[in-house]
Amino acid sequence: MLDNKIIDSNDHQQLELYIHIPFCARKCNYCDFLSFPMKETEHGPYIDQLCAEIRESAALATNYEISTIFIGGGTPSLLDPKYISRIMYYIRRFYTVRPSAEITIECNPASTIAYKFAAYRDAGINRLSIGLQSADNDELRTLGRLHLFEDFLKCYQSARMEGFRNINIDLIDEIPGQTEKSWRETLRHVLMLKPEHVSIYNLIVEEGTPFRAMQEAGKLALPSEDTQAAIDALTREMTERYGYQRYEVSNYAKPGYECRHNYGYWSGIPYLGFGLGAASCFQGERWSNLRSFPQYLALDMASELRQGCPTLHAEHATQRVQDQMEEFMFLGLRRTAGISEVEFKTRFQVDIHSVFSEQLQRYTDEGLLIHEGYRYRFSERGMDVSNFILSDFLLD
Repeated sequence: MLDNKIIDSNDHQQLELYIHIPFCARKCNYCDFLSFPMKETEHGPYIDQLCAEIRESAALATNYEISTIFIGGGTPSLLDPKYISRIMYYIRRFYTVRPSAEITIECNPASTIAYKFAAYRDAGINRLSIGLQSADNDELRTLGRLHLFEDFLKCYQSARMEGFRNINIDLIDEIPGQTEKSWRETLRHVLMLKPEHVSIYNLIVEEGTPFRAMQEAGKLALPSEDTQAAIDALTREMTERYGYQRYEVSNYAKPGYECRHNYGYWSGIPYLGFGLGAASCFQGERWSNLRSFPQYLALDMASELRQGCPTLHAEHATQRVQDQMEEFMFLGLRRTAGISEVEFKTRFQVDIHSVFSEQLQRYTDEGLLIHEGYRYRFSERGMDVSNFILSDFLLD
């Protein structure tokens, strides 16, 4: 099965790391991530504190090997690459990183120039995730992006010339004003470049964003339901034609290039997050770091870790079995491989139908879930409405 090829979910020695860089040049109109513009003079102090957190947390990972690292944001490529090199140095010094580890950095076409790619390669980064979002410059302006499609092409070419052979391109569909024709052109431009991986996310109008304010004022012209359906159908048809396999709700890859880091999230591999607001899931515990930049910089990391992180971990909870069951379902079902009844029984010592019988039966009867052997997975139609279905697997 696909999930076994990507990652062995029974290998408890794997650990994933997420590194959060909260800086960006400007907030986009749709963005509700923890990110903000910040003077370059603040970059160094943040990296100092981030590296201290990485160093002081290493005792947690003594019996683990790092299988993936993801440097995200924000806009990590906004930083001077010497800071990225420093982060990677601290990780390799204090953690055991597998030689085969997948190491990704997110890049923005407006802030990534050729010399940075060389520095990333020297630091051991072997995968890039480039945030294009659209190949239509009018749509990019609508989103509030700082780059044009031409900037992306230069960025992509520079990455290839520097030797990167594992590149993801992020796209957003259902953008205000987007048409079936403009989406076809975006897909054609991107897929002809033959990236190894493409992530395609439906636009979600989040609270607190400029798009939400525009929507409330009646000034956000989102595509109609018919156009959305046509866009979804076009995505399926063109990705398949160009040789991409859909392995998760929003992700498509050439064979062998599935994102191991994200697949680990969906498959229950433990992870530690470092930096402002970063989330962790480790040994049955979940926590998120505080979100105040001044407070984060003021922490004594050594003291924090000795005392159990009373300030650093602003949110902390022990996972109940019920929580773990929910995550098994709504993360596992995102994968096209779906979930295994046998794995559920092995992990929780109960039959999956004793917990989720009603939901599984209903969506199977409606043709949104497919039951084959001992696995459940979304049908093609189910994938398109997966967000609505997955919320039904919450037990509270």
